[in-house]
Amino acid sequence: MRVVGVDPGAYGALALLVDGRLVSVADMPILKVRRGKTDKAEVNGYELAAVLREMAPDVLYLEQVGGITGQSASAAFNFGRAAGAVEYTAKALGFKVELVAPATWKRAMRINGGKDGSRAAAVGMWPEQSDLFKRVKDDGRAEAALLAEYGRQQKEKMRETVFS
Repeated sequence: MRVVGVDPGAYGALALLVDGRLVSVADMPILKVRRGKTDKAEVNGYELAAVLREMAPDVLYLEQVGGITGQSASAAFNFGRAAGAVEYTAKALGFKVELVAPATWKRAMRINGGKDGSRAAAVGMWPEQSDLFKRVKDDGRAEAALLAEYGRQQKEKMRETVFS
């Protein structure tokens, strides 16, 4: 089974598990767009579609995000746009999308300690690929991979229920 996990946002990532093995991790493809007087990072839909076609998931688990306490309305809106870009690009390509609240998958995967905790958990789960998660900014990669593993476990539980 091919399961993709996605940590959304312009600086998120996508991770692909094939039959339980972590085979691919990709940083969210972005482009810089001028908004007013500043450049903003925005999900590059064309490149995202190419990455998703290559990953060809049976199911995609996307973190169901909301605004962050203390975040401006503009920042929350941009974050929502990025998450929506992933969701609707995947759906337009015909992939099944499952939305999962961060608290749900993190509790199930026993993730503690925020972003550093996610990186540590990913290194522990995939020590041979620890270089993928070594930088502080690799938290999106770690969360995408862990979310994919959460999704794989959910599918496995469903399969066991059906066949027991």
